[in-house]
Amino acid sequence: MLTIKNIDKAIGMMCYGRDIYHIRTTTNTIGEQAYVFEFDAIQDGQVPMGYNKPTEVHLIRHADKDGRYKVFVMGLAATTEANVTNDSIINKHGLWVVVSYCLERAKQFWDNKTN
Repeated sequence: MLTIKNIDKAIGMMCYGRDIYHIRTTTNTIGEQAYVFEFDAIQDGQVPMGYNKPTEVHLIRHADKDGRYKVFVMGLAATTEANVTNDSIINKHGLWVVVSYCLERAKQFWDNKTN
């Protein structure tokens, strides 16, 4: 199981223009444990919708058979999911890149969504 020492030091880190305001661990309904990076709503004077609403990026802590971990934006897993290795998240910069990638994919989804 993936353990990131001093994970709380990522609080306040900016990923794709948004600050991480909270990090927690959770276990989903199928028993997977995850780190959850929480981003508050973007306050732009309007009701937060789409990309502007509060967002969670989940990093599954158990590797698959190839040693990779899933990371995705909750609610948009099919669009934002990526597989990462220990090497890509071994330091704060790597973690920032991975989380930012998921947020970027979420923004692209919301920007291109047709009503």
